[in-house]
Amino acid sequence: MEPPDLLAEIATANKRIREAGRERLELVERFNREIRELVRDFEGTPDTFRVFLDLTRRLQRITRRVEKAHADQSLDYTDQFEKALTVLKKRRFETAIKELDRIPVLGLLTEQRQLFEDYKKGYSALRTRCESVEAEIREKGAYYESLQDVDVTSFDELTALKEQIAAYNDGVGTFLETFVKQAPIFDVLRISLDASYHPELGFPPSPSHENAEKLLSFVQSEDLTSLPLYRFLEYAKYSDSKLSHYVGDTTSFRQVLESNVVWLESLDDIKRRWALKLSLKEPGVSLAVKIRRLIAFLSKLNAPTGLLTFLRETQKLVTSGRYERIRAMSSVNRDHLEKIQQGAHVDDLRALEDERARLMQQLKDLQEPRAVEIELA
Repeated sequence: MEPPDLLAEIATANKRIREAGRERLELVERFNREIRELVRDFEGTPDTFRVFLDLTRRLQRITRRVEKAHADQSLDYTDQFEKALTVLKKRRFETAIKELDRIPVLGLLTEQRQLFEDYKKGYSALRTRCESVEAEIREKGAYYESLQDVDVTSFDELTALKEQIAAYNDGVGTFLETFVKQAPIFDVLRISLDASYHPELGFPPSPSHENAEKLLSFVQSEDLTSLPLYRFLEYAKYSDSKLSHYVGDTTSFRQVLESNVVWLESLDDIKRRWALKLSLKEPGVSLAVKIRRLIAFLSKLNAPTGLLTFLRETQKLVTSGRYERIRAMSSVNRDHLEKIQQGAHVDDLRALEDERARLMQQLKDLQEPRAVEIELA
């Protein structure tokens, strides 16, 4: 139910409770609860003499209390209670429950409390919706205001930069993949270790510098420096007898490989990693540092001129501030920008303001939950 309907139901419940009297209703509820519990105990307890005697005594005590309350005129619906107790003495449990169910005010207090809890939730939800619409108006107003000076052609620059970054990332990934496959393992390990000192380069990190140094020493001691990385990893699949033809100390080989295998496998799969790649999510401040590192690193590897040229051009974009302006367009919705140019955004804001007014009026027509609670009978 909606809050206005709940208020009406609460008013009806309040009226019935006031007419009956809360204390008298609470007494009715208490006797109803005790008799129903007794019925459950009779039904669920083994029929032994001792247990039956105990339950019968409870029944007698309740009967006396009902009679006393009737004599004091503090209990309503005594006819239903007396009939329920009479048939309960005969162990006609279902009939006893039916007699209790004939009491019309049972559950009225619980219903009143549940109606109030539902009203509180509905009122809170309506207030939250009002606040949400209010915040949406502020945010959209500020957002549309920020788009006033944006040119649609900026999207073309954004699209072009995205394509250039994607081409660079693919090119640098292919270059690194070729380098790792063709270069001697010693060069690959040494360069990867150098790169690990600069996390912004995105190279797979070694498990520990100590383990990596042990691997380098082992490669040198076994005269495996000119071996390609992929072949070194293939050695791990050899049996000890076959491996002994290529490596002098097979035990040390397996130990040093085990402590570095994850690192080596990630290097072997370097193209799918984030090494030396760019993203438009990176702010210009951090990208300025990263690009300098990338240019220096790729220059050492004699990378293709096209990769270095793109990095230098991007560096100019960052330095001039154009990169941040272009990057900001990634959070702009083109449809929204066109709305601004057509003036249609005014209709959006007006619709939100109309909704806010409607919700505020609904809230104004309702009572605060605390006031409603105070009025509960």
